[in-house]
Amino acid sequence: MDLIILCILALLPIIVIFTGLVFLKLGGTLMAVIGWVLTGLIAVLFFHTSPEIVFYASWNGILSSFGISLMVFLTILQVTMMDITGALSRITEYIRAVAAERYEQIMILNVGFGSFLVSVGATPVTMLPPIMLALGFSPVAAIALPCLGYDPLTSFSLLAVPITLPASVFNLDAKEFGSTIALFLPVISTGLALGMLWVADGFTGVKKGFWIALVSGLTLGISAIVFVNILPASAIGLVGVFSGLVTIIVLLLLRAVRRKRMNSGPVSGTGPRNPMPLWKAAFPWILLVTFGILISIPFIQAGLYSILGDAQKIHVVANKVVDLKLMNQAYFWVLVSTVLAAPVLVSSWNKAGTILSVWLKRAWSPTLAAMIFFAIAYVMDWSGRSVLNNTLTFAGGTDAYNMNAVIGLALALAFGIGFPVISPSLGLFGSFISGSESSSNVMFYGILKKATDVLNIDFMKVYAAHAVGGGVASGIAVAKILNAAAVIDKLGLEGEVIRKLAPIAIILTAITGLMLVVMLIL
Repeated sequence: MDLIILCILALLPIIVIFTGLVFLKLGGTLMAVIGWVLTGLIAVLFFHTSPEIVFYASWNGILSSFGISLMVFLTILQVTMMDITGALSRITEYIRAVAAERYEQIMILNVGFGSFLVSVGATPVTMLPPIMLALGFSPVAAIALPCLGYDPLTSFSLLAVPITLPASVFNLDAKEFGSTIALFLPVISTGLALGMLWVADGFTGVKKGFWIALVSGLTLGISAIVFVNILPASAIGLVGVFSGLVTIIVLLLLRAVRRKRMNSGPVSGTGPRNPMPLWKAAFPWILLVTFGILISIPFIQAGLYSILGDAQKIHVVANKVVDLKLMNQAYFWVLVSTVLAAPVLVSSWNKAGTILSVWLKRAWSPTLAAMIFFAIAYVMDWSGRSVLNNTLTFAGGTDAYNMNAVIGLALALAFGIGFPVISPSLGLFGSFISGSESSSNVMFYGILKKATDVLNIDFMKVYAAHAVGGGVASGIAVAKILNAAAVIDKLGLEGEVIRKLAPIAIILTAITGLMLVVMLIL
């Protein structure tokens, strides 16, 4: 079959999902199910994939999604507990006092704190939307801003799994990979910071907060360059942690200087003061951040893993095994921190019942959607494969019928030597579908390696640009937008949020491609 037709067929599920969300205003979970069914049918009918492989790929995707889907499920529980007990309102009151201006709130919370949180394995898209809404931002902005804020450091999130995972699988130098990614970040993080101001308040917001956005973006990006080069390769997971902290400190210092010049004291909230102590309100997050840092220590990681050992490995098919690493995952410690904090925050069994009821109502839809989007990603990745000699592989000639390979090959042939310009769009595409830069980096490694070998260009730079594109895509990943919408009871706004964020993601991905071309020339 003609390559162009195969490429259109491979892209069709994505086109259908995007159309349903953005133009037909259908729900994200419904479009995930439709997209999965369509992907499976196309894989079977046109890409030499058996129904059994579609099933196993979907099961593998669901298991592989736990780092995101169960994180969504359990973080919504924690945030719901903090919401109903008044802890979030107390935190919001404090933030309003520290940062009175909207652009300060956007940068401190989403760029600084969001980057820090995601680096230790927490989930800003669940934790921050209720605070943004309480601060007076519109529901669309309250969903969109946390999705954008941590995007520059997505590659350094989850204690740098998006870097260390492909590095270990493909025998890459993790430090070189991280250092190359960081070169893009001063420009991309600044662009995202300006984009956030536009999302919140249009060009008026950009004009008003331009300088603080510039400082935020450059501080975050330059900090990443510095820390990725001075820290040892074994500590690459701490790059995002330190960069986020530096950005928070710089922004708070700027706020303090500005307040001193204005000779003004702390800004009081407009409502009655919440008597809850701040430490108590933030106790679940204090525990979570502490646990996140502790489990980044190698000997603690090894000790936790040894508790369950091989019992947490699930065989899928042939040589494919998913290692859940349950006690090493951030979602496990979200649950632990929630359980430990519950006696401090929850005052009665009736309130506990209310929390559980609201949690289940909010959590099921984005959790299911995250699982299904991962299933779609793995059906595409396993398409064209079959089991031979107890190994999932391509039979003779079927590698030409892999959906991801078809898309990558079509782009490479269409653009030729100009392929680097559009190569970050593969990262955008991969993360949009799976909601995970880590999965995108693994899925498209082979395609990018083959393309760069044929074109005789620097693979590491191209692969780093691909990772940056995947990070930018976190802002429009449906699974993450659903998560943010669910936690503030605004499911149904996914399409509107994507319409708002898509131009930012596309522009910054294009800028990443242009930066890559300059790097390759130099």
